[in-house]
Amino acid sequence: MNLTCNRKLAALFLVPALLFPACSSAPETETKPVGEVSSGIDAAEEDSSLRTVVENGKTDYVLIRPDDAEPEELEAAQVVFKAFQEIYGIRIGFETDFVKPGEDPDQAGACEILIGTTNRTVSANCADKLGDNQFLISDAPKIQILGSTPALTKLAAEVFVQNYMKDDPLVLEVNTMELYEAEPNYKNVTFKNPVCPSGADPWVIRDPDTGRYYYCYSGGNGVCVNEIADLAHITAEGGTKVYTSPENTAYSSEYWAPELHKLNGKWYIYVAADDGDNFNHRMYVLECKGDKPTDRFEMVGKITDPTDKWAIDGTVAQIGGELYFVWSGWEGDENVAQNIYIAHMKSPTEIDSARTMLSSPEYRWEKLGGRPTINEGPVALSKDGAVHILYSASGSWSDFYNLGKLTWRGGDPLDAANWTKSADSVFEKTPTCFGPGHCSFTTADDGSTWIVYHGNLVSGSGWGGRSVWTQPISWDGDEPVLGSPIGPKQELTLPVLDLNPDHVKKIN
Repeated sequence: MNLTCNRKLAALFLVPALLFPACSSAPETETKPVGEVSSGIDAAEEDSSLRTVVENGKTDYVLIRPDDAEPEELEAAQVVFKAFQEIYGIRIGFETDFVKPGEDPDQAGACEILIGTTNRTVSANCADKLGDNQFLISDAPKIQILGSTPALTKLAAEVFVQNYMKDDPLVLEVNTMELYEAEPNYKNVTFKNPVCPSGADPWVIRDPDTGRYYYCYSGGNGVCVNEIADLAHITAEGGTKVYTSPENTAYSSEYWAPELHKLNGKWYIYVAADDGDNFNHRMYVLECKGDKPTDRFEMVGKITDPTDKWAIDGTVAQIGGELYFVWSGWEGDENVAQNIYIAHMKSPTEIDSARTMLSSPEYRWEKLGGRPTINEGPVALSKDGAVHILYSASGSWSDFYNLGKLTWRGGDPLDAANWTKSADSVFEKTPTCFGPGHCSFTTADDGSTWIVYHGNLVSGSGWGGRSVWTQPISWDGDEPVLGSPIGPKQELTLPVLDLNPDHVKKIN
């Protein structure tokens, strides 16, 4: 084929401020005489400051997406693929970034349009330039379409198509970059509680790096994780069993209240397990062997303080830049009362201090439902330097299950004197929700804080009737205000980020 473009023609179709490479079948490290442009197309007459990507319905470019592309990255590649087909009648090559062992991905063909975080070095270099809610369309030195999250990569692809893929020839300017920021724009999703008809001890976490939500729950003799669309769609349907326990071990049975955490860039699950006898329940750590929390996990081992007493409901709190393990346990070896304990963590998998008891059931609202008396299900919630431990009190089998609160605002977290306990319950039953408790906290797209918890629709349902509920909370300074459980007759509104090319601003 023979695609040529002179300066005058290129000026007619120039798309401003884009950085695109000279397309060449030679290795990228090869130097060329000044002014020479090689595109895999005969482009001897082409201006070296311009790049012809399409002319006369022909192109030498191919789309490259990550071999393990996130769903939105794949959608981004499909957006560009369809645009080539619909605008130019071209069925452009559509490949992954897979290379054979020992090959250098940077030595692949120069005629590449990279979508998302590929294994090319240019993708990593471009990613370093992105801040929150940002995306770019760049050459560095290949064509790169990339967002700070997979969803923003899809938006980048939509902007690329809308702004630049209009005419034949498609001619682009070399050695510039366009950086964009997605402007806040939300659509409201309405729903009612409960959001999941069956479920206990719900743990929902949002990946701080991708914005994705994950629901972590017990799979009987193991743990499951499900990627969910948002807080209005919490479900176990389609979940992945990421860990199955081996037989005949101290941790083969009764997997309770698993929690998924991302610490130092790695995923961990903290879960109580035993050998089939509740008196042998201890806390264990699982470590993810992949990059996504739906990948396989392996058992690291038991996590305990030197007493090695009965323990369940372990969580991780970050306080003053340090990691602390907080859990529910027994003081001795008898099931008399469950207390809240804290210890310092040497690493995400190891405790390196003695335990400190932060709370034991002492108020009337902590002792309802009968014996044993209960403090369990601790979870950390922070704001403006204050750290709160919300925990469940009273019998989980009763209508009286509720939430209490411990607050730290300074000093040694291992000194119980530095924690203040709420004198009253901060979240309790209503005429339409019974036994609300064992919560987790996360954020909606607009930054608002939401509580996820289990409750019962029918009084006296006990453990068998629990379902998953969620609602927003408010703040009074650094104090969380949980309010009351919002029942099934009241409609809730969840703000969901609506990413579209009409709500972006160009930064440079």
